[in-house]
Amino acid sequence: MSRKRSDGKEHLEAAFRKYGKTCVYKAGKQLFMKNDDADEIYFLQKGSVRAYLLYPDGTERTLCYVEQGNLVGEEVTGIPPKRIVCVDAATDIVISVLNKETLMASGAEDDQISRELIALYMQKIELLTNWIFYGQFSNNRARIACFLYDHSEEGRRVDYTQEEIAAVTGMSRVSVSKCLRLFADEGLIEKKYGYLRVIARDSLKEYFYDQEF
Repeated sequence: MSRKRSDGKEHLEAAFRKYGKTCVYKAGKQLFMKNDDADEIYFLQKGSVRAYLLYPDGTERTLCYVEQGNLVGEEVTGIPPKRIVCVDAATDIVISVLNKETLMASGAEDDQISRELIALYMQKIELLTNWIFYGQFSNNRARIACFLYDHSEEGRRVDYTQEEIAAVTGMSRVSVSKCLRLFADEGLIEKKYGYLRVIARDSLKEYFYDQEF
């Protein structure tokens, strides 16, 4: 799977800060539920949120985590504008909130805002592709093992931070950190600041190759 960094959002973030309302929520706060009317879009300034599905029997399935510096609630531009997943705060968060009309008006005033918005939508499509791919694995260790296997050759460095791995796999940064620590303890990888080095690539394959889905 290809890599995508979260760059080029200066104008869009500035619009959210200028025209939006800043809100601070504690971990566990519900932002919205599936099938709610989507009348607001959020820019996540700090922290992370969790997207999940809630089943009739009350069980939940976590789909992915979204870290700071990203949009949440893009369904606001859909037809009809309805929420397609449930979202809550995975950590304490700071968000800027805009309604659809203000977002569209700011884009009409500044072409760069529209360009950055389109770029973020394209990034989300790529991330969704990654989340679907890595979501086929039933446990986090298999996801991370497959990611490292896909992005490495024996002895080569993997230039991804924990935050970037979390974004690509749809996991939380804490979960990524736990898996990487496990693989490092087993001698499969070597952790460095800002990158990793895969030591035993074929051994990583054992975590996901024969997994039953």
